[in-house]
Amino acid sequence: MSWKKRASKYSSDVYGAEDSGPVWSADQLWSKVLAWQTRREHSRRELEQKLKRINAQPDQIEAVLAKLIDYNLQSDQRFAEGMVRSQINRGRAARVIKQRLQVAGVSADEPEIVTQLGQVDWVTEATNQLRKRFGQVLSTDRKEKARYIRFLQYRGYSMSHAIAAISRLGLSVDDDISDEFV
Repeated sequence: MSWKKRASKYSSDVYGAEDSGPVWSADQLWSKVLAWQTRREHSRRELEQKLKRINAQPDQIEAVLAKLIDYNLQSDQRFAEGMVRSQINRGRAARVIKQRLQVAGVSADEPEIVTQLGQVDWVTEATNQLRKRFGQVLSTDRKEKARYIRFLQYRGYSMSHAIAAISRLGLSVDDDISDEFV
């Protein structure tokens, strides 16, 4: 049996007659959203996008998301707190974290998020990332120092945090190196 026949045989209850995409019942959408939420916390925007991708109707999307919020199964604040914690554990800094929150549709200006980001010692985190990536003894070569700075900036650390982290490891950063990255 070909895959087209198999697909039409098993999906006749989900696909409409014009085959424009699946027609989802409220229960099917609810089950799908619950499955997504049990895997990981999603922002409201992420859930909306996922539901649109599977061709759910706008009124169904709003109803399902409202039900999730009513049951306290979806919270953008809880999502943001978890994402900030996760990104910090992965060695990412404030700039990258705020960018990822924005992509997920959550404001990084919420007081709880600002407080959570403000409690982190970014120089210590940057120092730990350098040690983890490059080892305990860092090279004093000018090109290597520039490489360390690029590595930290890619992860979202500011230039001042990168220089402070390198200095904390006993290396001096020349002014001409730091001028290259400003």
